Parts: sequence; C-alpha cells; structure tokens
Amino acid sequence: MKDAQKVITLFRKYGFEYRGNISSNDYLAFTYKSGFFHNAELVSLYPNDKSKIEKEMESSLRSLERLGFSTKKSFYDSIDDLEKALFDGFFNVRDWRAKTRKEYDEHSDKILKSLPSDAVNYNYINVPYLKNGKLSEIDLIKDVCSSLTLDGPLLSIIEAPAGFGKTCTSYEIINKLANNNDRGPIPFFTEFSRDRQARIFSHIFIREVDRSFNSVSSDVVIEEVKGGRIVVVLDGFDEILHDSGSDIDSSSKFEEAEPMLETIGELLTDNAKIILTSRRSAIFDGEVFSEWMERYSDKFKINRYRLEKPEVKDWLSPSRLRMISETEINITRLSNPVLLSYLRFVDDVTFSSLCANTEKVVEQYFKSMLEREMDRQQLRMSPDQQKEFLKIIASDMCDNDYTSDSKERLINTIKEKAGSIINEVRKLYSPKDRPTIDKLATTLSNHAFFDRSNRKDGHIEFINEFVFGNYIAEKIIECEGNWISSDERFVEPAVSSYAPRSGAERLNLWVGLSEMKYFLDPSSRMKFEWMLTGDISEDGYAGVEISSLNIRSTDFFKEGIIKDCVFNDCTFNDSFFYFSNFHEVTFINCNFWDCEHSKLLDNVNFYNCKSNNEFVQDEEIEDLVEDQSDFLTDVEKYILHKIWPIGSTSIERLHHFIGIFFKTNDFTKKEITKGIRKLKQRGILQDAHSVNFVEINKERFSDIKILMGRS
Repeated sequence: MKDAQKVITLFRKYGFEYRGNISSNDYLAFTYKSGFFHNAELVSLYPNDKSKIEKEMESSLRSLERLGFSTKKSFYDSIDDLEKALFDGFFNVRDWRAKTRKEYDEHSDKILKSLPSDAVNYNYINVPYLKNGKLSEIDLIKDVCSSLTLDGPLLSIIEAPAGFGKTCTSYEIINKLANNNDRGPIPFFTEFSRDRQARIFSHIFIREVDRSFNSVSSDVVIEEVKGGRIVVVLDGFDEILHDSGSDIDSSSKFEEAEPMLETIGELLTDNAKIILTSRRSAIFDGEVFSEWMERYSDKFKINRYRLEKPEVKDWLSPSRLRMISETEINITRLSNPVLLSYLRFVDDVTFSSLCANTEKVVEQYFKSMLEREMDRQQLRMSPDQQKEFLKIIASDMCDNDYTSDSKERLINTIKEKAGSIINEVRKLYSPKDRPTIDKLATTLSNHAFFDRSNRKDGHIEFINEFVFGNYIAEKIIECEGNWISSDERFVEPAVSSYAPRSGAERLNLWVGLSEMKYFLDPSSRMKFEWMLTGDISEDGYAGVEISSLNIRSTDFFKEGIIKDCVFNDCTFNDSFFYFSNFHEVTFINCNFWDCEHSKLLDNVNFYNCKSNNEFVQDEEIEDLVEDQSDFLTDVEKYILHKIWPIGSTSIERLHHFIGIFFKTNDFTKKEITKGIRKLKQRGILQDAHSVNFVEINKERFSDIKILMGRS
C-alpha cells in the first residue's frame, strides 16, 4: 500500500475525488457524491500502524463531516485487497450472485411450464459435443467453466442448431459461476433476441452494460471485463446477425460481421473471458471468421464447442429406452431436447400409446400442451384455434423480421392479426362471462408457449426454437404462394422442428421451401435437404463452398450432378458418394467415417482429409516427385501470386486461407491441390495453426523472391 498513486488511480476509476488538501503522507482522503449520499473514505498507506494513523485521521474526518460527508477509515493489506473491496462494493457482488441464481430458478420454472404436468424437477442433461473439432468426454459445463480460470484472454464459442440447448447451457454456466461463493468471476449475462429496433452490436453491448451495472460507468465495467473479474456470456449472438442468403457475397457478409467481431476482439485483452452462443451461422464457418481468428491468434485463444444431437439414453430410463428400442422408431429423429423431455415425463400409459404410434409423438406433444393451456388459463379456445393463433404470430415475426416484442405491441398484434379468432372464442362465453377483446388478447399474450422475459423492457418471445419452428413450418406448408422469409434465420427452427415428423410431412416442408431455398446459404441448404428428404441430390450447388456439415447415413448425388464445389471442414458418417456425378469437387479437411464411393475419379480431390478405411487413403498419398528446381510451375506461380500479388511490395499476411486458392477457372481443383502440396514439399509453404490455412516459410523468403523474380 506504499504506492499512493495506484491507490489514487483505483479510487478515481470508481468516481471518487482525491482530496489532497486533507491527505497526509500516511493516509489519503477521497470523497464520493451520488445523489443524496455523500461519502468520504480515508485510506491508510501503512496498515501495520493502525492505532497511530487512526489518531492522525481524526482531524481530517471532522473536517469532512462538517462538510456533510459520511466518513470511513480503511486499512487494506494490499492493493489487491483494495481493488477487490472496491469491486465487491460497487458491483454488489453478493447480491449480484443471488440475483443470477434467482434468474436461473425462473428459467427452470419456464422450462417446466413447457413440459407435461408430471414434470416437477428441471435437470440440465449434457449433450455430446466437439471441442475444437474433437469429441470430448468431459462434462461440458465443467470444461467451459474450468477454462475461465486460466490466465489470458479467451473466447469460447458454443454453437448448436436451433432448439438444441444453447440458452439452457448459458444458464448452467452463469448459475455455476454464481454458486462459486465469493470466489471467481461474476457473470454478465445477456440474451439477444431480434426485436424491431435497429441493431448495432457495440451499442447493444453498452446498453446492456449500463442497464445491468447502473452504479458504475460502462468504462469501468469494460475494464473489469478485461481484468477477468466479470465473465461476459452473450446468448443468441446469431440473433443480431442478419443472414441474407447466398446471394450476398462474402465481402458484404464481412461488412456486417466485422464491427461485431472487432468489438469482441477489442474486449479480449489482459485476462478477459467471453462466451458466445450461436446457431451454426455461415459467418462463423466462412473465410471471414477464419481470417479473423487467425488475425487475433496471437492475442487471445478461442475454444469452439459444437453441441451434437442429444443421446436418447441420457434422457429416458432403461425400461423406457428398451420399450422404444423395440419399436420401429427412428430414434435419432427424436433427438430433440423438447421431445425427449416430453417422453421423459409423460405417464406410463401415454408413453406406451406413443410407442404404438410413433408418428404422433410431435402432434401429441402439442395437443397435450394446448389442452393444458385451456385448463391453466381457463381459456375456451380449442387446440386448433390456439394453433391458428400461434401460426399467425409466428408468421408475423417472419414477415417483419423479429423474434421478440414488447408485451404491449404483442397484444396489439394479436388484436390486429388474430381478431377473427378472438371474436369466435368470445362467442363461446356467456354474455355474463364474455371477456373483452383487450382482456382476451392479454390472456393470449401470457400463453404457455410464450416466454415472458424478466428483462425490464418486458419483451416476449416464443418459449423455445422448437415451438417457434413448428408454427413457422405449418405456415410454410399451408402457404398457397411461394413462401419467402425476410431472413433465412427463420428457416432452421422450422426444419429442426419438423425433423422428427413423418417422411411425408418433412417432404411437404421441403416443397414449401422450394423458393426460399435459393436464398439460403449453400451449407444450410444442403443440411436442410438432408434433414427433410433423407438424401442429397438436387441441383443448385455449383460453384459454392459447403462448410461444417455433419451428415450420416445418406446417399450423395445418386441422382443429379454437383460441380465446381468445395467441401470444407465437414464430417460424413456411413454415407455413399456417387463420384461419377461429382465434377471438379474438392474436400478440404473433411472426415469420412465408414463411408464408401462408387469410383474415385480425377475430378474429385482431397486435401488434409481422413477416413477409417480406403476412402481417401489412395488419393492423399501421392507419389510426389521431390522437386527443388529453380522454376515454378504455372499453378505454383498462381498460388504464390495470390499470397504476394503482383504490384505489391510486401506479403501482407503470414497465414492464408486455403479456400481462396480454389477460386479460379484457370486451373482445375486437382491442379491447385497438387500445387499446394508441391509448395509445401519444397518448403515454401507450411502448415499454419489451423488446418484451413497455410503459411509462408519465412526462412525461405529469399528463395521465394528469386523464384518469383522479385529479388
């Protein structure tokens, strides 16, 4: 505590005024005014001489009290103790942890509300996940939280399809941090949802910070985030990304994503920890994000978690699992947390009847919940009428690009768009008991399938992506014209919610998306085609890049043709590839487990791929003749010119995304693949931190200049 300047700096950070005129060599005086409260604190620089310095402080204390200040003498053992005391006081850490635990309890209650009445306890159930591309056996929450204790800045990205538990995972993380007694960082949790307001990420972040910590400035909060005392958890990051479809080029997507990524990058210094949850957005899978990660690779670490389908065995008792295994149910199609929760909690009679008629599982879930809603709210609105009403609201959200709205505006939307249903329902009441339109609309705004947010702005949204997607899908199927949403973000919930349905119902949805699919990102489109039709064979994938697919048990292009396409960072299981229908297709960093193909042809290429059989082995191990000649082949020149463009005096980046080399019509993809390998063999290029990148070998820079005629 001998460093007086550090003490002054710390107090000033929190808004105190240093009063040098009443300080001494042994203690420092600070005052703080906030509305009605005027406080003063005298801080000893020598805590071991407490009795002596306490007496010295008396005259200064009386001076401050005469000026109207409430005074306090403080003796901190170290700068760290002082810093912690100021943080605990201004951020009210104990109350903040209690508030977070209360939010978790309310979240649990909302989950139970969407389940059968037999459900009395909420338990988070772990799902399989990949961490940085590898399957992990460690408890997800434990792994994420333990990484927060490591030194240095860290960004954790938790990705999952719609309805696969991103928000539940976020709540488990903040609850674990809140229950960490008085040790460890506190969570700052923000749920994003798409509302009708214009969105700029940095503004949203500061707004949320100011709203949550109103006793300190946002600058102080950001400083504590960087110091690691506050862990930022941003749930639903994709809600503020506007994926506008495959017709938007990569530079436009970068312009949209860049400010958000840069804001995050600026926060990730010192010991900052940020956790993002997001659906699998094309922005996170593409070149832009890969380059952003590479750019910051020396400044902070990134852990990417990808949640996989839940395991049925983790949700059902052994007896129920045995019963359902003895049916013809495709269990993998039921691997949705909402449906598995339903099957977990229904009574034995209902469970047995569902096993006898498995196509009705989804329908029965919604029917039982809507009937329960009639009892819960004493609502004389049949399940069919409720379904129509919910479809109207879901459709309005798709048409007007929002997923959350204020209660007042939702009630107005209900009255405006569902007025005919409300009037039909009102007729079911006697004149004496008949509710007004306003009262009935208010009742519907409290529907069990809506989530009444605890946030101050009182926004309301569908309770989960599965329910939301179900009503979007039903609206798509009944649409007489061509259904096109304002944003492709609304398609994934619809597809995910219909994946457990019968083959005919799934096909109906795919037909309903016949126009919208041309606006989808190619990777999403291929995944949705597989989920709804069971195979992949349609046209429309020419000249595109497909990223981060995880597909199993399907036929690839048994019919139809795919050409000039690059698959990047995909995993295929138990699938068959009809390579005779593949033309100039390249697989980069892909895994093929238990896969087969018809016949390997020259126009199918592999780079950094793996398989557990002969699928890619013969192709990957080529007899490349050692070449240390003084000349570059044309394709080698092309690759090096992409790295060091003609006219440029220097190489701007050490690392380069492999995908950019394939964007040319001058060479075949096989020629480019061989060119990269040869340059690596010659020691000119080498592997980078990420398998999707190569880097220039700096030690060979002189040779490169000579080979390229730049010396």
